[in-house]
Amino acid sequence: MPKAEKILRGPSLEALTRSAVALYGPEARIVRAERVLEPGLAGLLGRRHIEATVLVPEPGPEAPVVPHSLAGRAGIAALLDDADRAEEALHSSEVSTQGERFDVLLERLRGEFDPPSEPRVPRMLDGVGDFVLVVGFGGAPLEVVNWMSRGEAEPCARATAGDLMGDWPHLEVPLDAISARADAVERDVPLLVAFTLGPLDSLDASLAAAAALRADQVWLVVDARHKPEETAEWVEAASSCFRAAGLTVNALAVVGAAETRSPQTVNALGIPVGWVDGSPAPRTVL
Repeated sequence: MPKAEKILRGPSLEALTRSAVALYGPEARIVRAERVLEPGLAGLLGRRHIEATVLVPEPGPEAPVVPHSLAGRAGIAALLDDADRAEEALHSSEVSTQGERFDVLLERLRGEFDPPSEPRVPRMLDGVGDFVLVVGFGGAPLEVVNWMSRGEAEPCARATAGDLMGDWPHLEVPLDAISARADAVERDVPLLVAFTLGPLDSLDASLAAAAALRADQVWLVVDARHKPEETAEWVEAASSCFRAAGLTVNALAVVGAAETRSPQTVNALGIPVGWVDGSPAPRTVL
């Protein structure tokens, strides 16, 4: 007699047996069954049920009527035992909402389901007595400090260091930086220092003097119009020098970006952009 397979789902094998008889008659036979987990959030809060394959005789003129019994009951029980063992393994990998592992799982889920956020653009430290050091060549550091100080609602203490002299107080040695910071605290403002590096043949000495000032935040001024390999060379030297002193180069202030067709070459330096041509940068890259 031709037979057809039907799929039933229910909470238990007994309930599925009753459903099979009610739907398809006493000759319906459950020939396969397995426990199924409908996944919830990363396996949490999922619903479980039994999914059974029922062999159903197709209607025919000679279809006999036979009292129903569970066909292959031992085989079905074995299948469900296997499913129970698999389910126990699944349980052992789950975590309690009361445990520390659950917090770790939630943090991982946030990373999986939340869209990646744009890296935060560096901003100048502006707390009372915060020491911000802006390092570069020629008059560019002084220009950037002027940009930054004009962008602050509150006034800033300003000074110069390195090879460039100006109208602002000049820091010669680390003790001068300590005094300038103390003055900024007295005035209830941050301290911005423009440090101009010397010639390339004395670059290491200039960078060591800059690192010795022990700033809270370090900006490097790079010119987007210069050859990328030349800029990369001195920026790498600066990063190494500050790193050796236990400090970090926090951000780039880019000048000349509007005057070149390839300002994006500064992105290869691997330091986030914070200022571009006189204004806070909208993104960390050009």
